[in-house]
Amino acid sequence: MSDHVAFFNIPAVGHVYPTLAIVSELVRRGHRVSYGSVEARRSVIESAGAGLVGYETTRPKESDPAMVAPERSVYLAQVMLDFIEETEHTLPQLEAAFAGDIPDVVVFDRMSFAGRIFAMEHKLPTVQSWPMLVSAEHWSLFRDYAPFDEGHPTFRAYAGKLDRLLRRHGLEMTTDEFLTSPPDARNISFYPRSFQFHGELHDEKYAFVGPCPRPRELASGWSPPADGRPVLLISLGSIYNTLPGFFASCIAAFADSPWHVVLAVGERTDPASLGELPANIEAHQVVPQVEVLAHARAFLSQGGLGGIMEALSERVPLVALPQTVEQESNALRLQQLGLGRWLPAGFTPAVLRATVDEVAADGQVSEALVAMRRDIEGAGGAPAAADVVERLLER
Repeated sequence: MSDHVAFFNIPAVGHVYPTLAIVSELVRRGHRVSYGSVEARRSVIESAGAGLVGYETTRPKESDPAMVAPERSVYLAQVMLDFIEETEHTLPQLEAAFAGDIPDVVVFDRMSFAGRIFAMEHKLPTVQSWPMLVSAEHWSLFRDYAPFDEGHPTFRAYAGKLDRLLRRHGLEMTTDEFLTSPPDARNISFYPRSFQFHGELHDEKYAFVGPCPRPRELASGWSPPADGRPVLLISLGSIYNTLPGFFASCIAAFADSPWHVVLAVGERTDPASLGELPANIEAHQVVPQVEVLAHARAFLSQGGLGGIMEALSERVPLVALPQTVEQESNALRLQQLGLGRWLPAGFTPAVLRATVDEVAADGQVSEALVAMRRDIEGAGGAPAAADVVERLLER
């Protein structure tokens, strides 16, 4: 009888997609994989070889026009509160679904608190997956970049809900303990060690396996410009992508430029609302991002880590316009490593164009991209991540 590996994840594309190649690798090695997610992710999960364990979510869809980022000062506390409420909603569904079919190992996303609690209750070996920078002893988003205001009502609401949730499940730990990796867990991060703040200080519990891309989609319908213009991809991702005036500024910046611009505006924006576009600019709600990046000379993005890794894998320099504190930390790391620029607040179309032009032509950035691509190629990818899971199965 094959070993049973269960993945617990939140519905967001940027969290689900990095795991799919690992699922496929585990299935190829003969393991049975169950995957807790929502119905909208069924096709990609089943195509990877896993069985969907479905749940109803409280999280908004990518097309929900009401989805806006919380104020920066309260962003992390609000996100944590939202996901504790999500856990209260989803954990009973997942517990019922796995009753009588308890897995041998749990792989849970950093934000899938239901997965962590389920594993602790059943005393199962765990792997925590990180589609964002690792927050641990040597660097933490919550401690070193954007500390909580513990006096704010949102934080107090989060801490209170978390405490009550843990006690209901017989688990005693502090808020700080809950935000750190379980002491006996293993961790896989979807970027190379060199991209992590103080990555060299992390021990063997942390496997920096790099991006784990799925096979490219066939016949996507997108093709590079026939006139050979350099391609610039612009996207604010799938969540907080309705920054007022942003796409109009992009059109103004590049309308008369040598660039061929691909705008991915997201499911909340109708491309037709942008009006008639210049001949060198195309707009779509969603594009085959990896395929476009294979032809791109620059990428203007919100600074999500998945997109960053896709760009760095193709040696594409980045300009980041972060929408959250998590994305700010990614943009900071990009700048520290010389892989791109952080677009300043209050930018004009002229500044936007100049920043993209500069990063695309910078020889030092090109050298840094070559070095990072080498680190990515040596990180091991999905096979290395599957090795981490299998070592727990062998215990």
